[in-house]
Amino acid sequence: TILPRTPPKPPKPPRRRRTTGKDSKGTATPPETPEQREARRNRRRLTLTELREVARNLSHSARDDGLEHCYGREALVREVVDALEGREGAAIVLVGPPGSGKTALVHEVVRRLTARQDAAGQRRDVWRVDGNQFIAGMMYVGQWEARARGVVKELVEVGDLLYVDDLASLVYAGRTSSERTNVAQFLEPHMARGELTVLAESTPERFERVREEAPTLASLFRVVHVPALEPRTTLPALLGTLRELEGSGEGGPAVRLSPLALETLLDLQQRFVAHEAFPGKAVRLLRRVLARPGTVDQNVRRFTEEDVTAAMRAQTGLPDFVLGSAPPKSRDVLERELAAQVAGQPEAVAAVVDAILTLQRSLQPPDKPLATYLFVGPTGVGKTETAKALARTLFGSEERMVRFDMSEFVSASSITRLLGLPGAPDGELTTALRTQPFCVVLFDEVEKAHPRIFDALLQFLGEGRLTDGAGRTVDARQAVVVLTSNLGVREAAARTGFHRAPEGAEAHYLSSVRAFFRPEFFNRLDRVVPFRSLTPAALRVVVEHALESLLSRRGIRRGNVLVEVESALLDLLVEQAYDPRYGARPLKRALERRLTVPLAHHLVRRGGEDLARVELFRRGEDMGLSVELLMREPAWAREQDPTTWTLPGVSRVLEEVTTRLESLQAAEARRSDGEAPPGGVEAVELGERLERLSAEALDIRENELADRDFLETEERVGKLERDGYQDSWRHNKGRGGLRPRPSYVPEPMPVSPEERLRRCRPKVVNLRDEVEWLAHQLATRARGMEVHALLVEGLADSPTSALDAVVKGLPQGLGRVVVHEEHVEPDGTISWAAPGSARPAGVRVRRQVVSMAAFGLSEVLATLEGYALVHLGVRPALVRVELLADAPDLMKSVSRAVATRDAVKLAEREARRAGLVPESPQGRVVMEGEPENVVHLGSGRTPSESVAWAARVLRDSARGGH
Repeated sequence: TILPRTPPKPPKPPRRRRTTGKDSKGTATPPETPEQREARRNRRRLTLTELREVARNLSHSARDDGLEHCYGREALVREVVDALEGREGAAIVLVGPPGSGKTALVHEVVRRLTARQDAAGQRRDVWRVDGNQFIAGMMYVGQWEARARGVVKELVEVGDLLYVDDLASLVYAGRTSSERTNVAQFLEPHMARGELTVLAESTPERFERVREEAPTLASLFRVVHVPALEPRTTLPALLGTLRELEGSGEGGPAVRLSPLALETLLDLQQRFVAHEAFPGKAVRLLRRVLARPGTVDQNVRRFTEEDVTAAMRAQTGLPDFVLGSAPPKSRDVLERELAAQVAGQPEAVAAVVDAILTLQRSLQPPDKPLATYLFVGPTGVGKTETAKALARTLFGSEERMVRFDMSEFVSASSITRLLGLPGAPDGELTTALRTQPFCVVLFDEVEKAHPRIFDALLQFLGEGRLTDGAGRTVDARQAVVVLTSNLGVREAAARTGFHRAPEGAEAHYLSSVRAFFRPEFFNRLDRVVPFRSLTPAALRVVVEHALESLLSRRGIRRGNVLVEVESALLDLLVEQAYDPRYGARPLKRALERRLTVPLAHHLVRRGGEDLARVELFRRGEDMGLSVELLMREPAWAREQDPTTWTLPGVSRVLEEVTTRLESLQAAEARRSDGEAPPGGVEAVELGERLERLSAEALDIRENELADRDFLETEERVGKLERDGYQDSWRHNKGRGGLRPRPSYVPEPMPVSPEERLRRCRPKVVNLRDEVEWLAHQLATRARGMEVHALLVEGLADSPTSALDAVVKGLPQGLGRVVVHEEHVEPDGTISWAAPGSARPAGVRVRRQVVSMAAFGLSEVLATLEGYALVHLGVRPALVRVELLADAPDLMKSVSRAVATRDAVKLAEREARRAGLVPESPQGRVVMEGEPENVVHLGSGRTPSESVAWAARVLRDSARGGH
């Protein structure tokens, strides 16, 4: 069957293509002009949301002059500006080491681009962004991806430039352990099509990571290398920065740096800051220097090399003898200082001193840490304390020691704690080194770590750098690396006499270390340092350090407790806790149990704010505790403040003083003629003082307080000369010529009552005090010349400065004074120094004896017996002041007199401890204050104002006071 043929379908009309030059109806439209495009982009800028949320507009900062200038990079600046202005869609990455000036170069480029575009009536803003800002605050799946699309879309629509301060951050932002998507993937298509203009920064190491992780993205960029400047070519950048900072002062004082200061700045940065490049590191130190007050002279702030060194010291912690502003220290000096902190470990001290001397002479290795030590030895012998001592000596504080307990890194995954992950790149080790590269890094018990940890540390120990989870390089060439271990200790303990042979110990430990570590790790160690077991003598030093740390705790400092520990008690603790197998740790536990706990019980029972002196001593095979409450001397009856005296009041006091002087003169006149007064030459001097004070009183009454209306002629002439009324030539403005100024004839000048009061009041006050003291000496002259001595003794390890402050505050102006000092040498030798001899360096003054000779001393010096509190730092120093008996003999032999007193005190103390006599209930604090102003609490005055203070004491005694 033949079926009918199906007619063919009519052909479809061809589809009409829409073009950009036609509207929806097919009508041709003219192309967009540059003006229209600029207007469209400006309208779109008003509605930007995503871009404003994650980025900062640098062009706005450029218009406000908020960007830094770039100096010495003119060719690079022109190259980048021309490349960015040439066409849209350019991609440039500045590659250079940290501190080479990449960011300053970008800021200069933005300044010039903005200035040119504003002049041409165009606008292409530069937006600064960091890869991590794309994902900041994003919690749900797809959130940060939507933000990235929005940012790219807005940039394309407005035609602005994107500036990325770390190109690698785009590659790592958004990545996780299970997801490889990152922010850079959203930029690549638009950059490839020329729709997006990008300017980026990167270090060479970070750019290599970009090449490895995102080769397509790296190939889209044109690389512009920014090399580091040399120190000599950095000087123009420093001078330009100095002018820039000076110009931002808004009328403040000008800034001047001496040429030597600039030279010192460049030298210090070149010697000690290897992790940054010039000019950045020099500019940063310059800003720190200018942040200091400097020396202001005639509206100019001047800075010297001392200011530069101080800023460098604050940045690095390095001491002055390393920085070069103080004389270098010799090996012997450094070994003595460290041996005082590390007991019984001469090999460790010598090793640490080597590192300090190497840095002091700028001989540190350029491509590895300053030093890498492995401390090996028994537990509790001071390995960690040695690392702390190194941090204190080299970097200024033990807070500069970064410690890692490697028993916490026993799994392979624990490496991420040190170095970080791509999604969380801030590892503990890398963050610590990035925050403070000048430090001591301690890996405690390193043998307990997982082998992968050793692999990760190879780069750290060999090249002085680390790479974190985000590919960022951290420099460690300014750090000292210390590893501690107990390898070989168990075998060594079984060998007889091992601990008494350091040479054998070193060979044994070295063999154990070689057997444990792989050769590539062992070869990166500078030295294996063996530690000895502690002897009882070394343990004694350890317990002294531990006691010092205990007494500085907050509970004791804030608990108003001053603690003294008897030396025999420390010997007892060492005897009872000594065990060579466990080192100092049992001793520290015993110290906590035997001292800290009883002190805590006492503080809880006592309560309140009363000050107490606690003495811990040995009682047989146990510890005893003695408590003495210290009560502050109450203030005496208040006297009227002389500054409140009126003119009639001053006149009344002067009349009283004059009357007393007349009675004293009458008493002296009644003495028989020709008979020498008792007291010899000193008594004659009292009479001469009486005549002098009487003449002063008469002069004040007749010439100062007299109700005169005018100054005397000589006084008027003096005042005229002081006020500048002298014969001179002056300009005659009214007549427009010069004429000689006539000599002034002295004319009467009135004196106001206020002026008389101002001039007379201090004289009357001083006269009253001197008459008070003279009257007392005349009354006690019959007793003869008195010789007394005050023993000033530091308690609870009070420093020498506390004793000096108390001795300086004593009334040494009342008569003849001789000061004796008891010196304690560094080796423990005790001796009395001759009066007036120089104090040798390094000695500690334990006691001072102040001998005084004058009439009537007994009544005033008795008020000084007791305790003095000198506020030094966080803990006050306690000083005892005591009148010595047999003072005349003291002038011949101070050591014998003090030894006699010590024997009496020792017998009294033993009797109290044995319960034969009751404990002293309380002591008396009679003086207190800062070192430069120790005040007598009763009188409220400083005893160093000798006559005024003594007069105050006598007046209070006459009223029935103390």
